[in-house]
Amino acid sequence: MKYKLLIIGMIAFMMSFSPLYASEPDPAANEKPSVEQSMVTTLEAIVEAVDYEKRMVTLKGPDGTSVTVEVQDYVKNFAQVDVGDLLSVEYIESIKVEVFVPGKVKTAVEAVMIEGKAKPGQKPAKVVVKEVAVLTTIEAIDKENQQVTLKNAQGQSKTVQVRNPDNLDKVDVGDQVLITYTAALGISVTEKEKPAKK
Repeated sequence: MKYKLLIIGMIAFMMSFSPLYASEPDPAANEKPSVEQSMVTTLEAIVEAVDYEKRMVTLKGPDGTSVTVEVQDYVKNFAQVDVGDLLSVEYIESIKVEVFVPGKVKTAVEAVMIEGKAKPGQKPAKVVVKEVAVLTTIEAIDKENQQVTLKNAQGQSKTVQVRNPDNLDKVDVGDQVLITYTAALGISVTEKEKPAKK
């Protein structure tokens, strides 16, 4: 849970410094539709054995299966890994689609990436967050077939199916559609929790 909060915190940090969000209107005050979807994948394993000289580590998964892997040189603080430590991997992926009236959003395309890692002497840990935003314009609305045609800044058009047809009554030709894709990968090694003293 602590590491998930770290990833979420870094996403918020990235958004606060991104030019994309520096001067945009408050989405809560926007009457146009907004849809967001996210997926979280987690993996945990226990460190069964460590070979510091060969940089090899044996991991045991939740199903009892063990696997030995080589730890690359770019992984720092490998010497801090001990038998019994918990390896946690978490991947968060989300996409958000927001509709604005013409002229509200100025940025056409924006890509931002930040990284964070453990300090020397700590257990290995790393977080990578990447965000890509693309601004398009509604070129046509087809309520009968529940579709909209979007055009990007390069003039390329694409017709997409609308999941919620009711939203077609809330948009107009010329509206701006901001599509934001965010992916975050977090990897950490933590000490195995000790049983509470009775």
